[in-house]
Amino acid sequence: MKVTLLSVLHTPYDKRVYHKVAMSLVKAGCAVTSICPSAEPLPETRDGVRFMFIPEAASKKQRLLSLARLVRLGRRVPTDVYIAPEPESWVAALILKAFTGGRVILDMHEHIPTEFSKFFPGPLRGCVEWGTVRFMRLFARNTDHIILTRNSFEPLWQGVKTPRSVVINTNHLQPQCAEVPQALRDRLAGKRVILHQGLFGDVRGSWQLLEAVKLLVPAYPDLYCIVLGDYVYGDVGAYRDAIAKAGLAEHLVLEGTVPFEAVPAYIAVSEVGLILFQPGLLNHTLAMPHKLFDYMREGVPVVAPDFAVEVAAIMNEADCGALVDVTNPRAIADAIAALLNDPARARELGARGRRLIESKYHWEADEIRLIAAVRSVVEAR
Repeated sequence: MKVTLLSVLHTPYDKRVYHKVAMSLVKAGCAVTSICPSAEPLPETRDGVRFMFIPEAASKKQRLLSLARLVRLGRRVPTDVYIAPEPESWVAALILKAFTGGRVILDMHEHIPTEFSKFFPGPLRGCVEWGTVRFMRLFARNTDHIILTRNSFEPLWQGVKTPRSVVINTNHLQPQCAEVPQALRDRLAGKRVILHQGLFGDVRGSWQLLEAVKLLVPAYPDLYCIVLGDYVYGDVGAYRDAIAKAGLAEHLVLEGTVPFEAVPAYIAVSEVGLILFQPGLLNHTLAMPHKLFDYMREGVPVVAPDFAVEVAAIMNEADCGALVDVTNPRAIADAIAALLNDPARARELGARGRRLIESKYHWEADEIRLIAAVRSVVEAR
């Protein structure tokens, strides 16, 4: 099978598109091409994946130009199946299908109607969401399969005949990280480490975390909160200034992005993993973040939003942490303190999360559903 992955926003080595979807397809014997944005020169092949690059899109206009670039490059690649993880790349895939006859799979990562409506003034968003749903259901008629990254996306498609599969954002099943670099161990020696992994900013609880750390430090002077990932929602300069003004520069550290392979070590040396999505966005209510499975895989207890239905369901199933009101810094601080004060209980909660990963929530199970979906599309053709 020849598969082409089309991306307007997802970077070449994206955690799902590359490390999961592309790698699984290569393992299944597919010839995989990824057409995606990159701002720097990268190898044309890696791990069996062939790359073709387009410029990064920093504006709505550039995103439309990227759609056209995907079509132009995509026509050069013999393809049985196009996989699209975004609205723009989905449209590009449907255009390519008209030219080439290749089949189209939408890999739906976000709640598209609400994400799209964010670009419009508040009074218009309801109408934009309604119209987006109508267009999505229309596009689905010419789409051969829809992959959902969470069960809560299914209501958008009720009554649509296009076949669907649920392939969530689990991780590869592997042993807990035992090889932490000595430099990291030395740096964190004697500290009570808590961690937020992934993109960060005001809609992901940055200011609530700052206040929670402020509340915790008097009781835990060795507290060390690592933010592992880029600050993209809001003004990072203002946030750094607020950290410095609060005297927390030694306690709340913006680490930035580290290589994919280095993430497990950071989690392994942490006592608490944080998910702090703020309410107000449906995409947060329905969130299914990688970080949840990252923390659970490493046996680290989790503090997460009580309103996030998918996250809450898995955490309740596992009993692996605390669900709290993440708008309230005191609630966040109290949940963290409860775990820091009772290491034995924290270890047991973490172990419960790990057991559920081993038995149910791992990529090896989701990979089977992914490959089955791709093969069903080719066989139908």
